[in-house]
Amino acid sequence: MFGKKDKDVDSDSIPSHTSTDGNLNLAGSPNSPTAIKTNDLSPKSETPGQKPSEDNAPSPKDEQKKRRSSSAKAKEIFTQAKNSLMHGDKDGPQTPMQKLSKTDAALSVPQGSLNNSAGESRPTPNSSFLVGVTEDKNKKCRRTMEDTHSYLYNFLGTPAPVLTDNALTQKKSLEDRNSLSTVPSEPGHHVVETDNGYFAIFDGHAGTFAAEWCGKKLHILLEDLMRKYPNTPVPELLDQAYTSADNQLEKLPLKNSGCTAITAVLRWEDRVPTNNSATGSQAIAALAAAAAKEAEKNEKKDETNEATPRSNSTAEAAAAAIQEAKTKATRQRVLYTANVGDARIVLCRNGKALRLSYDHKGMDENEGKRITKAGGLILNNRVNGVLAVTRALGDSYLKDLVTGHPYTTETVIQPDQDEFLILACDGLWDVCSDQEAVDLVRNVHDPQQASKALVDHALARFSTDNLSVMVVRFDPNKLQQNTKIGIGVEAEGDKDKGAISEVEMIVSEARRHSGIGEEAAVSDQDSEELRQMVIREAETEEEEPGPELTPEGKGEAEKILSSKQEDTEMKSEGS
Repeated sequence: MFGKKDKDVDSDSIPSHTSTDGNLNLAGSPNSPTAIKTNDLSPKSETPGQKPSEDNAPSPKDEQKKRRSSSAKAKEIFTQAKNSLMHGDKDGPQTPMQKLSKTDAALSVPQGSLNNSAGESRPTPNSSFLVGVTEDKNKKCRRTMEDTHSYLYNFLGTPAPVLTDNALTQKKSLEDRNSLSTVPSEPGHHVVETDNGYFAIFDGHAGTFAAEWCGKKLHILLEDLMRKYPNTPVPELLDQAYTSADNQLEKLPLKNSGCTAITAVLRWEDRVPTNNSATGSQAIAALAAAAAKEAEKNEKKDETNEATPRSNSTAEAAAAAIQEAKTKATRQRVLYTANVGDARIVLCRNGKALRLSYDHKGMDENEGKRITKAGGLILNNRVNGVLAVTRALGDSYLKDLVTGHPYTTETVIQPDQDEFLILACDGLWDVCSDQEAVDLVRNVHDPQQASKALVDHALARFSTDNLSVMVVRFDPNKLQQNTKIGIGVEAEGDKDKGAISEVEMIVSEARRHSGIGEEAAVSDQDSEELRQMVIREAETEEEEPGPELTPEGKGEAEKILSSKQEDTEMKSEGS
């Protein structure tokens, strides 16, 4: 009867046998290799000197060590798999990204911890923030993972401002010769500690090419621009970096591939109070730019007026103005953000969620007007009925409508109020509000655990997209300490000759390990020939027909074609 226990069979006494394929077979079942009687089960006889089974049981510490070891091995295997996908097998077929990495060392940088596309980056004792990242393919809804992310703990130090355009030109030409793509790998170099952070998430669509490329290259483009134009405001440099990335992607293969992007730069700046900025202060570099322009105007006036003797008084006055500003300046933590598409960044300030990005979607009224004005249509909240976002990197076939110009913000971090950042793709934000995300992890001080909690929350809410979440937790004590020291800002003529940026070190190491010589890296002709070859191969692969139909399939296809042809003839006769 139901609920009645069999007197002769006890659940604990049912023998079992585990087959080699991992399936559990009950004793006496047809699939069991051997049937073992229950009364044959007896404790094993002990040999002399053998301890009881209880003594042989592993201790809790041993079990914990085994679990940690297994977890570490799993992470290592996953990272190796990711790198093998990136760099490929020498003898096997290679993706366009793998082929392009033969001449561009930045694209050959191996994945770092937590699948960091920028390479291996670790915090230092003076780091005032910690990064945690969790990603999930969401295998129930997605067959592939199209997201990538990157972060750096020691991004480029804040360049000292320059006073004249001549100095700027000299600096620019110098950096052109020693750009990040050609910096030699010399012994004795060490990474300068800046405590400047770079964080980014790229949500790919129509493949992973655009997202992977941006994860490897965007921070390099941005660092090059910051070196060349130290007086230019960072939001403008972010816009230039996005535009440059967009232009380069347009020339590369897989033109249908694209990605949304959210990028944040956290850096130290010497800033002076002003009423002309929404933040209440501005960087000294902005004053340097204004002073340089004023000096240039005065010099041009002196050149037109022959009676006026030429002198360096204007440049000296500009230098004096900057020196005076430095006496009023204070060291502040500034956060710059840029985004295209629906990836989002949220700042927690006193427990309140502050969104620092803008969702570029077809349902947005302003974006809809822009698309219509450019000659496109919004159908079912999609650009021309195809793309759900109105701004993205890549998507060359829609570039007249889908721009790569980002929405940018500038925020001065308040050490006593600002707690952490959340960067995530739309897989999280589709099922979770900004404030809900902040409330969920505000009391989780480990950023890695916080990012995992947000991913688990999105999965529990039945998110249908890939998930990538990055949490950046601020350390208020170290923020206060670092405001009193010169970390993050380069002094004029006081830079250590042996110090290079973290990006320079990572790229040079990748060049050394991949065997890309300095000559190959700077050979424009060879690089261009390989790039064109990769593009031609990719275009050929896209144009190649699919597999041949079986005889049965051919018959079905012929029937469908003939029926369509008959319908067309009947319509033409009727008309």
